[in-house]
Amino acid sequence: MGNSADIARRRLLQLLGGSALLSAHIVKAETDVTLSGFRMVQQDNVMLHFDLDRAADGAKLFTLSDPDRLVIDLPNTRMAESIQPQQFTQGAVKGFRFGMHEGEKLRLVIDLNRPASPSFRFIPRQGGQRLIVDLGVKGNPELMDYKARITERSALRDIVVAIDAGHGGKDPGAIGQRKSREKDITLKVAQRLYKRLAKQQGVKPVMIRNDDTYVPLRERIRIARTKNADLFVSIHADAFKRKAAHGSSVYALSLKGASSEAAAWLAQKENESDVLFGDVALDGLSEDLKQTLLDLAQNTTLEASLEVGDDVLSELKKVGAVHKPSVEQANFAVLKSPDIPSLLVETAFISNLQEEKKLNSPAFQDRLAVAMQKGITTYLRRRAPEGTILHAMRG
Repeated sequence: MGNSADIARRRLLQLLGGSALLSAHIVKAETDVTLSGFRMVQQDNVMLHFDLDRAADGAKLFTLSDPDRLVIDLPNTRMAESIQPQQFTQGAVKGFRFGMHEGEKLRLVIDLNRPASPSFRFIPRQGGQRLIVDLGVKGNPELMDYKARITERSALRDIVVAIDAGHGGKDPGAIGQRKSREKDITLKVAQRLYKRLAKQQGVKPVMIRNDDTYVPLRERIRIARTKNADLFVSIHADAFKRKAAHGSSVYALSLKGASSEAAAWLAQKENESDVLFGDVALDGLSEDLKQTLLDLAQNTTLEASLEVGDDVLSELKKVGAVHKPSVEQANFAVLKSPDIPSLLVETAFISNLQEEKKLNSPAFQDRLAVAMQKGITTYLRRRAPEGTILHAMRG
């Protein structure tokens, strides 16, 4: 890219979420973990995202004062050569620097302009793990002006969760060995999730479809946007060519390749529904341009999608087997909203005879709904947008 394109990219990233992105090629040693990317994301609080090619066991985090600093020690970790120390002119973070400590630890030092109360967690990602650090301080107001900042209690709003029951109407979805239809299962689970979320203070669920109606994939996104959704959850019960495939899965959008064979296969099958029924509109843009625009728009939203997906998957693991231990990624058309964190939940494989039987059980449907509700609630309590009831309750 030329200089003008680089400037445009940075400006668009700021508009979309106040993010500063530093990407890097992975430079991997034989025995060490490699830190291959760093991103500062300003959502409600300032977030630091560190991408690792695999788990870094024994990570430690602590703060220092006079001056204020956050220190992160990562044992047996090396920094990719293309990542350089950074200085920032505005906001809570003054700079980012690093070096080897005691011979085998990578020490990251975040210089701060104010005291912080950080917390951190690891989540799986394609190609490794991501260390997410929440500094516990507000972002740069100048980069956050696009967000509504409502402070009076009377004006606080509910968080809107759009619930999408996959398929419907002329599109039955996958068909089980006992002729169960995916569209019927997904609607029942979606309605149960709706009822549970509706009982929660500060949350307003909305249904994309509440009956046996066909809704095109792009129309589902449009409906969620008209409802001012803060989160989009699409529920499915798909089939796979291997009848033995089993377990729940959670997916976020992939801007590159799918994270597994099953992820690629399922995305293709889901996206085919619009092709089969003639609802895909071609916009005439080149594939390169469409991908570039999507990359720019999705960066911050995708971070949130992976995070809430991890919370939901953690709860589904308590219900039964999961197909993969981490959130997977694939090119699902229904997840391509650039401004709404979105996830797709494969409740179970309807092509598996045993799982088809469970999917028809009201008790199992309710257990799935409870798991999704708990995972969504965990995420919303941690990441409630400013101006919402849950955000005010958190404080």
